[in-house]
Order: sequence, then C-alpha cells, then structure tokens
Amino acid sequence: MRAYKLNIDSDFDQICNFIAPHKSGAKIMRKKANLNFILIKDIKAVAVNILKQDALSIGAELVSSHGAIFGGEKLENALLIINDKQAQILAKKELSQDFGLKKLAYFLSNSFQKPKKCEIMAVLNFNNDSFNPASRVGADEAVLRMESLIDLGVDYIDIGMVSSRPGSEYIGAKAEFERVKPVVDLIYTNKLYEKVEFSLDSFDPFCLEYALNHGFGFVNDISADTNLAFLAGKYGAKYCLMHKNGDTKTMQINVKNSDILEIISEFFTQKLEKIKESKAKQIYLDVGIGFGKTARDNMALIKHLEHFLFFGYPLLVGASRKSMIDYYNPSSVDERLAGSLYLHQKAIENGASIIRTHDPKEHIQMLNLHNAYKDLEIV
Repeated sequence: MRAYKLNIDSDFDQICNFIAPHKSGAKIMRKKANLNFILIKDIKAVAVNILKQDALSIGAELVSSHGAIFGGEKLENALLIINDKQAQILAKKELSQDFGLKKLAYFLSNSFQKPKKCEIMAVLNFNNDSFNPASRVGADEAVLRMESLIDLGVDYIDIGMVSSRPGSEYIGAKAEFERVKPVVDLIYTNKLYEKVEFSLDSFDPFCLEYALNHGFGFVNDISADTNLAFLAGKYGAKYCLMHKNGDTKTMQINVKNSDILEIISEFFTQKLEKIKESKAKQIYLDVGIGFGKTARDNMALIKHLEHFLFFGYPLLVGASRKSMIDYYNPSSVDERLAGSLYLHQKAIENGASIIRTHDPKEHIQMLNLHNAYKDLEIV
C-alpha cells in the first residue's frame, strides 16, 4: 500500500477517472469534496446558536465569538465551514428558521459553480490616450493586428475608442462615432467577425448599434446603463455589466470603511432586476477592478471572486497592467506584465470566465499551463 497527499485543489473528476467509482457514488462524493468558508456578518446571537446546532448536527462547523453563546442584542460575525452536500442540507433546515436565517438558506442553496473553461479577450485601443500605450493601434494597421490576434487564438477582441483611465474626459458621441465607423467598416468588409467575436468598449447607443449591425456580438459597458442590455438583446448579443465607484474623469474613491463585497452585490442585484428580461444572449458581470476602488478592495475582489458566482452569471475580470500592481510593487505600466498574469491566474482559479488583457500571447501561454496543471492525471 502507498499513500500520497494530493493538492486540495486537485480536480475531483480527474481523480475519479483514476479510481473508477460508480457514477452515482462519484456524484454524491463530489459534493463532499469541496469545502466552503461562508463568512456571515451582523448575525443575531440567537441565530448564531440555532445555526451552530444545525451545522453540528450535519457535520459542519460554525466559528463564532465566545460571547455569542450567551445571547444578547449585539450583532455577531461567524464563519460557516461546510461542504457542498452539507450546504444543501443546511439550506433546507434554515428555511424553517427565523432571525434572518431564511436569507442565509437562499444564499447556501446556490451552487457557486466555477466554469470549466476561461476565455481570453484581447484589448485593442484606437485612441491615443489609453493608459497602456502598447495597446494602441492605428486604423492603417488594424487588420494586420486583428489577424495576428486571431491567429494567436483569442476568443474576443475588445475594441476601444475612448479612454476610461483616471483623468480622462469623454470626447462626445459624435467624435467617438467618427473613430468607430472606419474600424468597424474594416472589420465588416474583411469579414473578420466570422473568425472571432468582436466587442465594443462603449456606452454610446449609436456607436454600439452601428457595431452590432456590422458583425459585433458583445457590448462591453462600463456605464452600467441598463438600456444597453436591451440593445444587446435586440441583436442577440452578449452584454457585460460593470461596477464602478465615482465618475471616470476623477475615478474618485467615494466609499470608505465599507464592505466592498456587499456594495457590489447590492449593485448587481439592483441592476440585474432591471435587465433580466433583456434577452441578451449572455449577461456577464465585471466587478470593475480599478474603477474607483482602493488597491485592497481590488485584491479582495479577486481573492473572493467566487462570491459573485452566487448570481449565476459568468464573470469577466480585467486587471491588466492596472495601478493596483504599482501599489503593491512600484512599477510603470510597461513593467506590470508579471503582476497582471498573477492577478488573472488567481481570478481564473476563483471563477472568472473571461480575462480581458493587453497581453493575450502571454495570457494564452499562462492559461495553457494552468489547464495542463488542473487536468493533470494521477500517476
């Protein structure tokens, strides 16, 4: 007999392929193999005691303060340590409880399913003031650059015409369209949209509709204008809803000493209620790395990205060469490739479906190695 300690992140299905258990048994055990940490804030002490007993009765654990067991009016924080199977059982138990535990039951009933595959969205900017000069391209070299990205194997090409960097000012819809039209026409004339999916990074309806009429299939909206989701739905296109604090011009951080996960959760909840009937081909959620958030907030969003799988929509992450890297390791934009790769790998591990990057070649290499590591068979 030989025993080996495997990495806790090993793919359960790959291990089962090696062991060959009965399919029904593997299905049951898969739910027991994934351990979850559920942080619960501002829970009543009486609810802590109910939840603790219910959790222990099914083999889960609840970490709480010592004082919570004595009751009282003070709101407590707690950590629920639970696997997927236990979460399903506990959710049913808490549906019959009061003191806010019904809300927890609905939260636990979600699958938080991570995607099997992550896609790469390459960035091409046709303006001269984007924060990363290396992503800028002129119309005269547009087709050549796009074909090289297609040959590289990217899944999307995101076209930008105006900058959203801190300090930038919107040039106006008319000026934006004057930039959009010739590039979109090149894509349409050369039928490049048949080879890769094109996205327009814009919040102007006229520019977006022109692009959607000419082969584009993705609306990348940083304004969170819910009307644009319905525009995407009109053309059967995909739509990405992004969160930001403050306006693009100042990118002022206007949230202090707050719970960033809660802020963005409430934002998505409100916006999704408005766009769920939009008929967009697919809705993506983007937590908006760098858009009016502190470096710590940005890091927390990547580390706890899995939380947002609660909504049941795929997640897009774009931390490419952003200033949070400079905060933790002083560096200019052209020195932030390693930081971008690290942040995006973590985002993939934590549930991202699309990575938006200025460096698609390096990210495809990283993703290929990540997939090989994840899918490694037991030897």
